[in-house]
Amino acid sequence: MKKESKDDTRMNNIDLVVVRTARKSFDEEGGHHYVEKTIEGEYRLEGSPSFVAELRSDASSHVVSSDEPRILGGSGVHVSPLTYVLYGVVACFANTVAIQCGLKGVALKKMRLKGQLKYDIGPMLTGIDSPLIRELRIEVDADRDISEIVKVSAGRCPALFAISHGVRAEVGQSEGRPTLR
Repeated sequence: MKKESKDDTRMNNIDLVVVRTARKSFDEEGGHHYVEKTIEGEYRLEGSPSFVAELRSDASSHVVSSDEPRILGGSGVHVSPLTYVLYGVVACFANTVAIQCGLKGVALKKMRLKGQLKYDIGPMLTGIDSPLIRELRIEVDADRDISEIVKVSAGRCPALFAISHGVRAEVGQSEGRPTLR
């Protein structure tokens, strides 16, 4: 197994040449580089899965599907949408930590993360005014002390930011579509 050092172009499964080049470009843009992500999917009115969408990466696409758990009337066959939310936040945070470690020359041999989302589905069915999401917790276990990098990463992870800062959300029906009654 190749030993990673501060001078490697890849560290912690991150291409540091690309990251450093991007950082230089972002600095030239005043520190900003705006990106948009869009997902289009179909809610299926019968059977399982109840929702299907194609997710695209830089190099490929993947079809993902979800169901609601049985307690919410779903089939419970596929993972729930909130499972994907938790996965997305934990995966984004893991990558953010790996990038920050790489930029500081910290080569990891092992990093595991545990994400936990505590939520209340009661308001979905009863209509009471109560917070749906109670807590999001992420624990990082690494082969070395990276606690300071973990703290810095908490402020630099886009998915964690969206969850913890209540990002403005707009919801509505598409223009030109009839409203069903």
